[in-house]
Amino acid sequence: MIYEKEKRYIIPFADVPAERAEMPEISVDERRGNFTEVETGFPEEMAIKEAKRCLACRRCLGCALCWAECEPEAIDFDIPDEELELEFDEVVITSGQDNAFHPFNSDLGYGNYPDVITDLQFERMLSPTGPTKGLVLSPRDGEIPARLAIVQGHPEDDEDHLLSSLILGVNESILALDRTKDLEVALISPICQPFQEKFLPEAEKIAGLKLIAGAAQSVQKGEDGQPLTLTYTENNEQKQASFDLIVILTKPKISPELVSLSKKLEQDII
Repeated sequence: MIYEKEKRYIIPFADVPAERAEMPEISVDERRGNFTEVETGFPEEMAIKEAKRCLACRRCLGCALCWAECEPEAIDFDIPDEELELEFDEVVITSGQDNAFHPFNSDLGYGNYPDVITDLQFERMLSPTGPTKGLVLSPRDGEIPARLAIVQGHPEDDEDHLLSSLILGVNESILALDRTKDLEVALISPICQPFQEKFLPEAEKIAGLKLIAGAAQSVQKGEDGQPLTLTYTENNEQKQASFDLIVILTKPKISPELVSLSKKLEQDII
């Protein structure tokens, strides 16, 4: 049956109920003297019925059913397009992340060994909403690592990159140490002057973290489930150490889309 609203004809759908289901609640007497949740949630049958109220438009077809059913009248098809000019001191472009980064030494084993990951992957692992719920686990076997290495993927880069990646490495180390009992972390990277002056004294006080002024050279797979062997330089001397998990500090690559957007906005990328 077709009905009319403000001289517009609307075709109703049979599966859209006339009224919203009310959330069940416990009685006033049951609430006294405790912190019991007042709303009990929908039972399964009611939840399914309520979910079916969604129009599931996916793409607007111009039927105006949402406009007709919206009692607060929050939908207005007659609003004309307008161009706004706003003034801001700073503009932050959230461009998303496609895991693009500048190439680094392929001998570090990324892509060949599951227990060699990037800083972005490690950041995701440390997140409470990540795949491991914030726990530091081996991607290979799901075990908790005893020794973790965070290594600089671009040891010959400029001071700006070294400083930002060192700070990231220290922050990720703190999170990993806080969530993993008896974990040992080695942060291997050239120590730039700004980091040495402003952050090194405090970083050296972090229990469980060892800062090594050097550069990672290669990673070899351990045999029969043994830890990875990392070869690195320290004070012009080549050394080796075993680690259960290795994180590479990367240098993000600016996407062509972001470059194009910055030109349209006449903004420099920083």
